[in-house]
Amino acid sequence: MRWGLFIFCLIFSTTAAHAKHKIFEREYVSKYCKGAIEYVLPDRTRVDCLTNEYAIEFDFASKWGQAIGQSLHYAHMTRRLPAIYLILESKKDMRFVEILTPLCNVYGIKLFLIENY
Repeated sequence: MRWGLFIFCLIFSTTAAHAKHKIFEREYVSKYCKGAIEYVLPDRTRVDCLTNEYAIEFDFASKWGQAIGQSLHYAHMTRRLPAIYLILESKKDMRFVEILTPLCNVYGIKLFLIENY
């Protein structure tokens, strides 16, 4: 009985975590990536999208801080330019763009916006 409850809670919590976004991140990657998807690096991290020019991190607007670090790491590891596709799901997400844009300018990160609202 305990295992059944544990599995139910695990499935429910996983489903609830994904339910907060309109579309899964991987679907945006599939639609917008013009290169290798989920490219595995020697340190076993994965670049969402690797093109001849860019190492691209796709992320939802609220995760802008993580996106910076990942894009810079992937760019360093692949000798490509860093880039972020920031996924906006409401007009309120523009506040994250205002935070992220100056940092992208300082660190040379190309910023693309996906407006899905």
